[in-house]
Amino acid sequence: LTSKLPSMGFPCRRNSRLDSFLKRHLRQEVYDTIRAYELCIVVSDTEHRTLKYAVLSDKLIYLTENPPRSIRGIVALKDVLAIDLIDDYPDFLNGPDREINQHIRIVYSLSTLKNSCGNVKGARKLPFPFPHLKVNKKDEYQQFEFKHGITRWELYHQESCSTMPSASALGHGSERTKLPNGDQNAFRTLPIPSKRSCSPIVSNGISGNSLSSVTNGTESILSYTANTKEFQTPSDQKNSQSEIQFKFSGNGNDFYSGNVASSVILPNNPNLEKKESELHLYIISTTSPMFLHLKSSWNNYMIQATLLQDSLYASKFDSTTGCQKPYRSEEMIKLFTQLKSELFLKDNTLGRIACLLAELKVAAQRNFIFRKLFWKTSDLYYFLVSKLHEYLPKPQDPKALQNKSQRADQLEACIQILQTLVLMFRETETELSRLNTLAAKKGTLITLLIILISEPEIPKSCPVFGIQFVTDSSLVEMSFDAELQRLMLEYTNTATALLYEILLVSLQGDLGLGSRKFAISWIMSLLQSFPPTISFVASIVKQVMKGLLMSLPLLSPGQAVLLYQQFYIIKSCLQHSSILAEYIRNNHKEEFRYFVHMPALEKRLPLCYPITQTTTKLIHEVLDLVEQEQCVKCS
Repeated sequence: LTSKLPSMGFPCRRNSRLDSFLKRHLRQEVYDTIRAYELCIVVSDTEHRTLKYAVLSDKLIYLTENPPRSIRGIVALKDVLAIDLIDDYPDFLNGPDREINQHIRIVYSLSTLKNSCGNVKGARKLPFPFPHLKVNKKDEYQQFEFKHGITRWELYHQESCSTMPSASALGHGSERTKLPNGDQNAFRTLPIPSKRSCSPIVSNGISGNSLSSVTNGTESILSYTANTKEFQTPSDQKNSQSEIQFKFSGNGNDFYSGNVASSVILPNNPNLEKKESELHLYIISTTSPMFLHLKSSWNNYMIQATLLQDSLYASKFDSTTGCQKPYRSEEMIKLFTQLKSELFLKDNTLGRIACLLAELKVAAQRNFIFRKLFWKTSDLYYFLVSKLHEYLPKPQDPKALQNKSQRADQLEACIQILQTLVLMFRETETELSRLNTLAAKKGTLITLLIILISEPEIPKSCPVFGIQFVTDSSLVEMSFDAELQRLMLEYTNTATALLYEILLVSLQGDLGLGSRKFAISWIMSLLQSFPPTISFVASIVKQVMKGLLMSLPLLSPGQAVLLYQQFYIIKSCLQHSSILAEYIRNNHKEEFRYFVHMPALEKRLPLCYPITQTTTKLIHEVLDLVEQEQCVKCS
């Protein structure tokens, strides 16, 4: 099937007419999430060999005519079970078209509900789980904790919201400082940096566990008004405000929707049936990257939807819900420009940079356009890598290795930089500017790889003398040692997540770096040549085994995603590096054989996590590769 994959760069071709249509008929925030589109022959339950554009967003696959007249969502990524490239020769195609077509099969599930007469009524599940839905918006706003001031992102959304209490009303009357561009409307409360963290903190709202206590264990029904413009054709826009009724179980993990007149589906309803359906896309091209886009977007969705089941992670998206100004790209650009200009100030301390990056992360998590803007120019990417290089694996100032508090602050800031890079890599595979940035200075990428696989140096514990002095100093030493160990673990996990993203880049595109192309073989050949790589791979295997031996019954959403990323890196080593594969087989085969028990592991991965099925399949693949004795391919 590799002959049918595109040899061109990952970003797809643009169609100005279709772009204009999408911009007119989709909300701006929905339009900004469009990943790709491709003209193809569509075959499904409702389409019979029709020539249409398949349009891919971060949540849905749409169909629109050629030329476009209307647009409708046909498959939600949450319902996708498999995306495959089929090697066949369709009989309805003639001549060379049969040879050059890409046949993409998308298998997805449909939920149906039988009524008392045995008929079936359709129902759809919401695009994302909502385990932290707020019952009362006013109560939600009163739960804000402005421990570190209000970010400019929050000020932007709160500017015209009368129900939002001011910072002074909450007892936080910090002074305001004018931003560099002098825009009075962009004033914000300066963050008050703490010793360890500068991130703005908001309340988690009602979590899945506390939801049942609020409703006294009973099923609750909420009324919700949704703007469904992105699902509708122009003729339907006059009815864009529709009442949708939600019903959810006490665990808060499963929500279903339908019109008010329809029956509401409960997860444990015995009449609930799921059946599989298929969408077939035939693309008459050998260079279309649509298949790679679909796989990538589906993977992105599973990770994001899993993480959103964590209350702390979800709170970063919910804090301005119901209090948003109209979405304007120009306002987002202005906010990004202000943050970037402040990051480049020469007198910035590392703590100040960490605070600004925390603010940038919040904005980028809530608005995809910030991730696009990050890659529009390469200077911010180079700046962040240079800052990492200044402190990792060891600080340029040797005195920092003698001061545990200072070194802890440095590690905290570096973790913040890594988390920012992870976020900027996520879901930006269609941005040509990202590929150009990575290709322009491959030395920067090599530097970043070395940083990720190298263990940071930390101060060693010093012996102390004197009875009373020993007692007090030992407590301080133990406190700093515990903090450094915590930061080291967090650093390793974040570095693993970023290395995973870089491996995805190498699979998604071909940057043509001279005679050695930016492909997975190029990345793995670099990694296996670095001395710290063996230790890094060993630490990942050790973390995996330690995590599998833990007595906790269920993995948290973050742990489930990290487990998937760890096994993905291990699989890449086994498949694309003979040196690393030999090391894993010679040194860790027995650990995989005796410690990775699939039945026990499957009990620890909740089925409500979208990433569970993919992780289970990936672990099976890794176990098979570990048992192989033959040398792996390095294509």
